[in-house]
Amino acid sequence: MNNRPVPLIVQYLYVHERGESFHYPSVRAEHHAARVATRYLECALVQAASLRLQNTICDLALATNLDASQLGPAGCELVRRIESFGVSIVPTEYEHRASDASGLFAASRYVLDAILSTTASEHASRPVWFMDLDCVWVDAERAFAALPPESEVGCVQIPYQPDWEVVEGAAIGATPNGIAAIATGMGRTETSAPAWIGGELLCGAAGTLRGLVATCEQLDTQLRERGSPLALEEQILTLAGALGRVRFRDLSDVAARIWTGPRHGAPPVADPLSLGIWHLPAEKGLSLRRAARELSHGRVRGLRRDLSRPALAARRFNVTGTGLRRRLRDDGWIAAQRIRSALRSPMGN
Repeated sequence: MNNRPVPLIVQYLYVHERGESFHYPSVRAEHHAARVATRYLECALVQAASLRLQNTICDLALATNLDASQLGPAGCELVRRIESFGVSIVPTEYEHRASDASGLFAASRYVLDAILSTTASEHASRPVWFMDLDCVWVDAERAFAALPPESEVGCVQIPYQPDWEVVEGAAIGATPNGIAAIATGMGRTETSAPAWIGGELLCGAAGTLRGLVATCEQLDTQLRERGSPLALEEQILTLAGALGRVRFRDLSDVAARIWTGPRHGAPPVADPLSLGIWHLPAEKGLSLRRAARELSHGRVRGLRRDLSRPALAARRFNVTGTGLRRRLRDDGWIAAQRIRSALRSPMGN
C-alpha cells in the first residue's frame, strides 16, 4: 500500500418499509421489499468477496436500515456471510429521500445518508469509497491509485446525449440539457450540457465527501424554493458539478458502468479488462446471484480463481464471452430460479 492510509469501502442498502412505492428496472425480483433486499444483499456479498478473496487491504462497511426480522432465512444467512468477510454493519436512516413519490430508483439518494453515517468518526483525510452494491472489484490497487486529491470527488461520468431522459417523458431536470437550464437560472454562464455524474461510485477524503452532502442539502433548499426539485442523486450531483460547487474527477479509466446481455442499447466499454471496478447493473439476477449462491454454500475457490485472472472474471460476470450458447444457458438458469422462488414462501428467496 506504500504507506497510504487504509481505505474504507462502503456499500449501502436501504430496505423499503411496508407500503412504500419503489421500482428498480434492473432488479430481477418481484416488487416485494424482502425479496428486493435479498437480491441486493447477494450483490453486497459478492462485492465484499471480490475484495477479500484478493487479499485487498481495506476496511469494509455496509450502511443500512436493515432489520433482520424483515428477511427470511435466506436473507439472514446472507447477512451472516457478509459479516464473515469483515464487513461492519452501520445503522443508517434515510433522511435525504426525494419528495418525488414516483418510486423510480426510490433509494438513490440514500448514498448521502451513508456518507454521513459512516464518516462521522473518520479523520477528514481518510480515503472512502461509496459503491453501488452491484459492483465487482477486479483490480483494487489500480482503483486506489486513482483516488483524487482531497479537494476533489472521484466519480464515473456517463457520456449521455444532451437530451437523454432517465425515463421516457421525464420532467425538466432529468436530462443533461434540463440540468443545464436549471444551472443557468442559478448563475451558470456556460451553455453546454454538463458532465453527467453517475451515482455508482463516489470516492475521496471523508471531509470532502461530507462537504458534498452539505452542498446537496443547500441545492435542495434552493431548488424547492424555485419549484424545480430533483429526485435522483445523479441529477443533484450533476447540478453541483455544473455550478462548480463540487469538483469532480472522472475515474472512467479505472471504473465503468457495463451493461451486459443482448437487450440493451448502451455502447460497449472499450477495454473492460483494463479496469479496476466493474459496475454490472444487469447482472443482479444472474451472474452476481450465481456467485452469491456459491459463497452462501462456502464455495470460494472458483471465484478466487476467476478473480486472479481478469479474463476469467469477465466470462463469469458476462462482461465477455456472451454468445448464443451462453445466453441460452443463462436464460435456463433464470427460469429455474423463478420456478424455485415460486415454490417458496413470500419471505424466502
